Amino acid sequence: MKFTIREHQPGDIGWIISKHGEIYTQEFEFNPSFETHIANKFVYFFRKEKSPFDTIWICEIDGQRAGSVAVWKKSEEKAFINFVLVLDGYRGHGIANKLFEVVIQHCKDYQFKAIELETYDCLKSARNLYDKLGFAIIQTNKEVTLFGKTMDQEFWQMRL
Repeated sequence: MKFTIREHQPGDIGWIISKHGEIYTQEFEFNPSFETHIANKFVYFFRKEKSPFDTIWICEIDGQRAGSVAVWKKSEEKAFINFVLVLDGYRGHGIANKLFEVVIQHCKDYQFKAIELETYDCLKSARNLYDKLGFAIIQTNKEVTLFGKTMDQEFWQMRL
């Protein structure tokens, strides 16, 4: 399966928000407030003082969107990854690995010392990927109720 990674274009942000809402509702039984949460993160992404480092990437296969990831400057030494998504029909083909490869290299190019991300204990495949890539849990908020579910909220970090 041949795919390309590109920076976001018009229409991609709405797609990312919509797909997060659909996938997290179907696969993880999150309620619709999750989609609003993702939309609010985009508002933050574009309202804050934007760094040239801040980037959103889309993976395409045959001109169709298949996945996404974004990264922004959290502090002088840390970057934060968000909007990680690979559509179900495209999983298992290395797309997530390639998206992370692009993000990690981007962070190295800008000389960040660490990359962080947030996830939840119910996202087993994502957590396995983060572990294999060299991320480690740095904080866990136990049994938080978010998006109609009670789960552990986790923050992971990779030192560069």
